[in-house]
Amino acid sequence: MKQYTFLILLIITVIATMVSCDDTKTYAELLKDEKVTIADYIKRNNIQVVSEEPKIWPENVYVKTASGLYYRILNAGDNSPNADSVETNDKVAVRYIQYTLTEKADTISSWNTIDSPYPTSFNFMDYSQACKAWHEVVSYMKRNESEAQIIVTSKLGFQTYMSTATPIGYKLKIQFQK
Repeated sequence: MKQYTFLILLIITVIATMVSCDDTKTYAELLKDEKVTIADYIKRNNIQVVSEEPKIWPENVYVKTASGLYYRILNAGDNSPNADSVETNDKVAVRYIQYTLTEKADTISSWNTIDSPYPTSFNFMDYSQACKAWHEVVSYMKRNESEAQIIVTSKLGFQTYMSTATPIGYKLKIQFQK
C-alpha cells in the first residue's frame, strides 16, 4: 500500500511540475533581455556612449541621457540667425525610419512621401500625442530640418513596445510650425 501511495504522489508531483513549467518570461526577465539587446546593438555597431553632447559629433557617438535615451544629432538643421527653435505646443512633423535592434532588423519607414504621403505629427510637450523619447529628442534637435538617430528603451517608447520590453531605434527628421 505504501508503494502505491508513493507512486501516486510521485506521479502527481511530476504532473504538477510539468504543468507549472512555463516558457513565458516575467517582465523583469524581459527588461534584462532589453538591456542585453541594447548592449549587443551598441557593441555590434561600434557605438561610443558619452554623457555630454559633443560640440562636433564624431562618427558613432551617442549621448545617453538620465532618462535612458540614447541620441546622436546627424544634422543640426536650420542654424541661420533668424531661425526659430521649437517651443511648447509647436506642431512637430516627423519623418522617420524605425527599426528593431536585433541583427536582422525589422524596419518601418515614413522617411519620404513614397513611404508615407504625410509625416507623423504631434504637439511638442503634449505627451498624449507621441512617445516620451520623441519629445525628449526634439528638445535636443531644436531646429527645423534637424536629424537625429535614437535608441529608445521600452519605457520611453510607444505603448506597443512597453509590454514586450522591446527597444527600438529611429532615424528622425523634424519640421515644426509656430
